[in-house]
Amino acid sequence: MTLPYLPINSAADRFVDRRHLWLVFRATSIYRLILAALLLVAFVLDEQNRLFGQQEPWLFLGTAAIYMMLAVISIAGSYWRQPRLSVQVHLQMLIDLTALTIMINASGGLASSLNSLLIAAVAASAILLPLISALLAAALGFFLLIASWLIDRWQAADTQARLGHGLDPWTGFWDHLGNTSDDWVRLGILGSMLFIAAGLTHALAERARRSEALARQRTWELLEVAELNQGIIRHLQNGVVVVDVAGRLELLNDTAREWLDIQNAEPGTPLRELSPALSQRLECWLQDSGPDISPFRPAEYRPELIPRFTRLSGRQAASVLILLEDSDQTAAQLQQIKLAALGRLTASIAHEIRNPLAAISHAVQLLEESTSANTSDQRLARIAHDNVKRANRIIGDVLDLARRDRIKPERVALASWLETLHEELLRSLDGPLPEWHQQIDPAGLTVVFDPHQLRQVLWNLCANAYQHGVRSGETPQVELRAGQENSHGRPFLEVRDAGPGITAENITHLFEPFFTTRAKGTGLGLYLARELCEANRAQLQYLPIAEGGSCFRINFAPTHSTLEKD
Repeated sequence: MTLPYLPINSAADRFVDRRHLWLVFRATSIYRLILAALLLVAFVLDEQNRLFGQQEPWLFLGTAAIYMMLAVISIAGSYWRQPRLSVQVHLQMLIDLTALTIMINASGGLASSLNSLLIAAVAASAILLPLISALLAAALGFFLLIASWLIDRWQAADTQARLGHGLDPWTGFWDHLGNTSDDWVRLGILGSMLFIAAGLTHALAERARRSEALARQRTWELLEVAELNQGIIRHLQNGVVVVDVAGRLELLNDTAREWLDIQNAEPGTPLRELSPALSQRLECWLQDSGPDISPFRPAEYRPELIPRFTRLSGRQAASVLILLEDSDQTAAQLQQIKLAALGRLTASIAHEIRNPLAAISHAVQLLEESTSANTSDQRLARIAHDNVKRANRIIGDVLDLARRDRIKPERVALASWLETLHEELLRSLDGPLPEWHQQIDPAGLTVVFDPHQLRQVLWNLCANAYQHGVRSGETPQVELRAGQENSHGRPFLEVRDAGPGITAENITHLFEPFFTTRAKGTGLGLYLARELCEANRAQLQYLPIAEGGSCFRINFAPTHSTLEKD
């Protein structure tokens, strides 16, 4: 089975791969240092039996000492990384084969127990060497063993010839070669083991490297997917909260943090400390597992939230996923679907009605200006003219509703913008001028809203405060207060008056279309104002005042995110 080639695509991947190879080389060098130290200790402690170096003890001792020093130099080179890795690996391979062959020859040749160390040395070199170099290392080790064995046979024949136990050294040498069939078998087995160790170790090392590269690639992919999921969850318009089986917080996105008015929430914090109302509904759901969970409002000026509870599957089955939906947004979406078709229909009808109304208005004006009309006819003409104007205002409001989706949100600096509105409003009034109070904190507060639609909303609210928010015999008072719920919260604007307030039975119908307490009112002013606020991701609420008067509060969308979403 061939593993697919996995290219290293980035500088970071190449850095990680090279660093890993240097660590492997350092580990093999430490193994050589420990091996040389053990051989020296065994040689020193076993002076009588001489398990190692029995034929040439001083040659064995010197070779082991030099091998140990070269291992130390190799470890230092792995830290300095000079020369490059491939050069150091090949040099270390040559040192291993040479030193071990000398020590094997000094310890009895093929009968020595050090032969297995030569196999281990070839296997260790094959971890970092290319396949060709690994096979060459096995071949070189095999040839060194044969050369060492031949040298040993020649020395034995030469020794016998000098002692007079044989003929000339060459004749004895060839006789030894013919009578050592066991040595040939050992050489064949050792050579086979060298090649098998080189090939098998290289294949396993290459497979491990490719598996590591694949694991690293999959790890980066998982990290990217996890980061993408975190970004998606963080910027969802719905709130997302994840708690464990003990009700401790695990995950909280920005929307849920804003809706629940949570500033600092660390993982592991109990949910009951962050939102008691949500924690209570979670406990009810865990006990009953029922789908009907009542909505709740985290604070007086926060939107009403609808919680949805779901158990996570898999290993995190004990955790609970809580989805928070803004009931106002849900209702607004449903209403948007209904108004999409209704808006087109009402717009076309309004345009068609305006044409006959214009003709009626023109005829009434001619009737009012007629010299032959008596007083009764002129009074009837004025009534007709006033109702035509009222019908025109209704049609204008209906057209504004049809155009509510054509918003162009901008950042509006409230201080200067409200001053301009104040001047325009005063110029349009026919009665006594009201007392105007304006308070903005901070002074540079900005909101995100369509300026034209914001003018419509505030013009309507200020006009209502001027007309309804006054007691008999007193000067009308209009007070505007603007601020933020906290340092990074939603900005708000309140329009207050000092009138008698609104009765309890009328509050429930306050924002319904065509509901009015004025004889000449259209009943679309507050309804239109709320619709325009919702189109700009704001909320319009009525707040009664205990000491008397009325307060209409606009909760604007957060200025740091609205423009980005649009």
